[in-house]
This record gives sequence, C-alpha cells and structure tokens, in this order.
Amino acid sequence: MKRCPQCLFLYPDADERCDFDQTALEVVDEAVIEAATGSRQTSRRKSRALPVAAAVVLMLGVLVFAIYYGISQGSRKTSAAVETPNTAVPPAPLQPVTTRPSPSPTTTPTPSPSPSPKTSPTNISTEHTRATPNPVSTSGPGIGAQDGRKPVILLTSGAKIEADEVWRTRDGVWYRRNGMVTLLKTKQVKTIVTR
Repeated sequence: MKRCPQCLFLYPDADERCDFDQTALEVVDEAVIEAATGSRQTSRRKSRALPVAAAVVLMLGVLVFAIYYGISQGSRKTSAAVETPNTAVPPAPLQPVTTRPSPSPTTTPTPSPSPSPKTSPTNISTEHTRATPNPVSTSGPGIGAQDGRKPVILLTSGAKIEADEVWRTRDGVWYRRNGMVTLLKTKQVKTIVTR
C-alpha cells in the first residue's frame, strides 16, 4: 500500500502520484496501516456501543417504574379496602313536600297611563319575572284587543313592532304577538299607534 504524505490518503501499489495534490506517494508498512485502521474500528465499536447502552438503561428505567407503580397501586387499593368498613348507612327520612296554591290571575282595571311615582328599590315588584303555568295577567284589555285594529309600537331606535295587543304597566310596555308576550322598557318605546 502507498500513502500520500500530504493528505494521508491511501492508494494501491500501482499508483505513483496523489490524485488531489500530485505529490509522489510513499510506500507504507502494513503494520502502520493496520494500526491506523484498527484504532478507527475500535472508535466505531465504541460509537455503536453508546446507543445500545442508552437503550438498555432506558428499558431498565421503564421496567423499574412499572414495578413501582404496580406495587403502589396495589397498596393503595389494599389500604382503601381496610379503611372503608362495610357498614350500611341508613337512608335519611324523606321530608313531606308542602305546596302553596298559586294565586289566581285577577283583572283589575287600571287608570289611564300616567308616569308612576318613583319608588324605593325595596318596593319594586318583580312578579312578571316568575315563570308560572298560569296565563299572563294583562290588567284589563289593552290596545287592539277589543276594536280589532292592529297596534304598532314605534321604538326610539326607529324600529316598528306590529303586535296583536299592547298594554302599559308600571314595569313598561307589554305586547302580545303570535301568542308570545314580551316586555319593553318604557324608555325604549316612543309611541303606540293603531292601524
């Protein structure tokens, strides 16, 4: 075997010059070549052994964790079974349910619409917010209920609502449309007209 003294590249015995730098090749003893390539092979063996060792350590770690987890779960189940005795707890006696009769709707005529006096927050009635199966009390016939004309609510925003019936209360302006009753705040309503 021959070797280039500049780049240390190995060539067969038949070559005379280096292909890279055109330097004359020198003959090298086989022992020197084996020593050089043998050290490379041991470094390759070491570089291959490192990932194998890491994989073995990782697998051992996973195995130790699995054993620890299995033992700890088994001890928890055992301690939970020891702590909870099998004694039956008697059920609590049922309390009788008392029901109040719901108030019947009353129809009392109200005077003509006028601004309501200011009341303190403790005197405000919120009966209209309670959900009951009883029909909504309209406090007498509203606009459009008797004369057959359709009331139209003109809102301050410029929108119009055509309703089947409209009536005013101290809570605001109620209207019925297609069987649905809705409350509008007084400050939202500009006026009510009939067609």
